[in-house]
Amino acid sequence: MTESDWQGDMLRRMSGQSAPPEQTQEPEQPAPQPSLPPADQTPIQPQADQQQHPHQQHQYEQLPAQAAYQRDQPPADWRRSAGDSEESVFDKFRRVAAEAVYLVGGSGRLQHEVDLIATCRRPIAITCWVGVTSPVLNGGTSTVTALLSTTLAAQRADRVVAVDVDPGGAELSRRLELTRGSGAIEGASLVRSDPTVPALRSTLAAAQSQGARDVGLAVVDCPGSMFDEIATEMANTGHCTVLVVPSAPDIAAYCLQQLDQLAPAGQDVLLNRGVVVITVVDSSTLDTARWLVDAFRQRGLDPVVVPYDPHIAGAWPLHSSELETETRRAVLELAARVVGIVTRTAS
Repeated sequence: MTESDWQGDMLRRMSGQSAPPEQTQEPEQPAPQPSLPPADQTPIQPQADQQQHPHQQHQYEQLPAQAAYQRDQPPADWRRSAGDSEESVFDKFRRVAAEAVYLVGGSGRLQHEVDLIATCRRPIAITCWVGVTSPVLNGGTSTVTALLSTTLAAQRADRVVAVDVDPGGAELSRRLELTRGSGAIEGASLVRSDPTVPALRSTLAAAQSQGARDVGLAVVDCPGSMFDEIATEMANTGHCTVLVVPSAPDIAAYCLQQLDQLAPAGQDVLLNRGVVVITVVDSSTLDTARWLVDAFRQRGLDPVVVPYDPHIAGAWPLHSSELETETRRAVLELAARVVGIVTRTAS
C-alpha cells in the first residue's frame, strides 16, 4: 500500500466512511471480430483424384519384405497406356461381335479345307486315269495338269503320275522339270508318251509295273482339242475328265458352242464324270469368267475357277509354295472333286 492510499484510509476512518471495494484486475480481452455469415452446411465430396488411398490415410510400419512386395506390384491400370481412353460398352460389344464373326468364318473355311484334304486322301483300289482336255488348242491343259498332279501327290500316300503326251512341245515337262529329263521337282512322277492311243496305253501300263496299288492316279495331259484321238480315248476309258476353258472373251463363247454340239454320250461324260475348270488368264477377264460360271450352271455344271496368278503366268517350272492362297484353294477343290469322281466310278 502506498503512502497516498494509507493517508486516504486514515481520513476515511476519522470521518466514519468505509473503504471502496477493491477492484480485481481482469485480463485484457481482444477486440471483437466481425462475424461471418453462416456457411453452407452440406459436406463437400472430395474428387476421385483427391481422395487419399486408405494406405495413405493411416501409416503403418511395414516389414522390409512387405515393402518390397508392394513396390513390385504394377499399377491398377498397367494394361492401358496413358493416352488410351476407357472402352465403352458399345465399343466392346462391337469388338466381340467382330471377333466372333471372324472366328466363325475362319473356322468354317478351315473345316472345308480339312474336308477337301480328307477327300483327296481317300484310298483307291485300282489305278485311275484322269484326262485333262480343252475345247480349243493351247487351252491351258498342261498348266492344269501340272497343278492337279502336284497337289494330288502332296496329299496322297500312293504315287501320282503326270503323263506328257506331247514330247515335241513338252510344255507339261517344262512346267514340272528344271531341265529336260531331270524329273519333276515336286512329288508327282513325270512320264512321256507318243501322241497315239497304243503308245499311251503302253506308257500307262509301264508306269504301274510295280503293282496296281503303287500308282493311284495317272493324270494325262491332252494338248489337242477334246475331239482328237487322245482326248477321245481318255473320255471313253478314263475315270474322270477335266475340261479346261480359258476366260479369254474371244474363246469363251466358242467353247460354249462346242460343248452344246456334243453328242449325248459326250454330255453324259461331262455331267457324270467331268469337272469343268475356268482359268482366269488375266485380271481384266473377270467379267468373262463370271459369265462362264453362270452359263455352265445353267447347263447343270458347277465349274471350279482358278484365279489369275502371277506365278503361273511367268514360272517355268511351277513351285506350289509360290502360288497365291486363292489359287491353292481352287486347285485343292479341283483335286478333291477328281478323287470323289474316280472313287465313285471305279467302285
